[in-house]
Order: sequence, then structure tokens, then C-alpha cells
Amino acid sequence: MLDRFYDTDLSLLYPATIILILAAAGFGAWIGRRSRVRASEAPDTATLTGAALGLLALLLAFSFSLALSRHDARRNMVLEEANAIGSTANFALMLPEPAQRQILDLLRQYAAVRIGLDVPYDPAKLGRDTERSLDLQNKLWKQATQATEAAPQSLPVYRFVGSLNEMNNINERRLTALRYHVPGPVMFVLIGLAMVAMGFTGFHAALTGAGRSIPVLIMSVVIAVVIMLVVDLDRPARGLIQVSIQPLVDAAQSIPR
Repeated sequence: MLDRFYDTDLSLLYPATIILILAAAGFGAWIGRRSRVRASEAPDTATLTGAALGLLALLLAFSFSLALSRHDARRNMVLEEANAIGSTANFALMLPEPAQRQILDLLRQYAAVRIGLDVPYDPAKLGRDTERSLDLQNKLWKQATQATEAAPQSLPVYRFVGSLNEMNNINERRLTALRYHVPGPVMFVLIGLAMVAMGFTGFHAALTGAGRSIPVLIMSVVIAVVIMLVVDLDRPARGLIQVSIQPLVDAAQSIPR
């Protein structure tokens, strides 16, 4: 259920996260101002604040690294799939003319489906695109089977089948990369820890009478934006940061007609 966090529109997530963290900082500052008269009896708030901010920095760095690695994996999958489609088309040119024409037509259809995979984000469309991809793969395999039966010792056929197999394997790897992200509970813990850390920061600033409310508010906004950056990196077709599909477009345009 917590993974539905990723289905929420960023136009709602950004302000909601900023408001939550700002409210925590403001609440901490309010408590600090009310407790200022008992500051000499207060616990070591500087240590508590530093510990909370340090833990936040650790979890934030871990989450950002994980989201960035997944973003890079999705980008690499697009590039690998484009290369696999292009290689399969090149090996198809070495096959006999009747089979060659049908295979290239199926590859053009397949490339078009893969270009639109999960763009724009729509779970129903992703399901349809996945089914269409599998259907085209089955048709390509039938063509490969016929070519193998006609010339079982042919080196071009052997290379075509190997390239087609790699293209099919990349399909599942790319789908897996699209479906998985930083777990929702991790993001909720990250936001909760940010609220606690900024609450301590606001409390410490007000308790000591440092008068640093503006820097605390700025830091709260910055932390909220960085958290949303992690979310954005992990939403390949729903946020501001998206994986470029230009390699697939180039591969589709390079398939001979």
C-alpha cells in the first residue's frame, strides 16, 4: 500500500512534503520558544540535533544513490535494447528475401511499441504494450524457426537467432527496471526522519535564542526538495526527470524499409 506513494502526482507531493517538513521545524521552534526560560535545565539539544541530521544525511545519501543507480539502469536498458534491435535488423538483412521482408516489418512494429513503453505513464497501457511486445516476439520466433528449418547450418541464421534471443531477454530486464524503485516504506521513513531532524533543529535554534529561523526554514525547503528529487529519479515516466528514448528512435529509423 505504501508503494502507492509513487503513483501520487508530483504537483501534490512537492508542496505536501515541503509543508510537512516546514511544519515540523515550526513546531519545534514553537516548543523551543516556550521552553527558553528553562534552557539551563534542557537536555543537550545540540547533540540530539546533530545526531538526527547525521542520520538523515546517511539515509538521504543511501536513497539518492539507490534511485540514481536505478535511473542509470533504466537508461542502460534503453541503450541495450536499441543496440539489440539494430543488430537483429542487420542480421535479418543476411536472410533470404521473403523472410527478410517479414522480419524487418515485425521489427519496425516492435521498435514502435518499445519507444512508447510506459510513456506516458499508464499501468493499463504498460500492460497492453507488454502483451503486444510478447506477441511480436512470438511472431519473430516463428520466422526464426522457419529460417532455421530451411537452413539449419546457416551462419547468418545462427547469428540472427542469437541476436533475437538477446533482444527478447532485454525485454524482461527493461520491464523489471521500470517496475521496481526505492521501496515506499523507505521514503516514508526518510520524510519522517526529515521532520524529526528539522523539528530538533527548530527547537534548538529557538531554545538557544539564536534567532536563526530563516536559515532553518531554508534548510527545511532544501531537504524537502532533495527528497522529492529522489522520488523524481525513481519515476521514469511520471516526473520531471525522464529516461531518454532517443536511442530506440534512432534504432527504429535505421531499420531498412
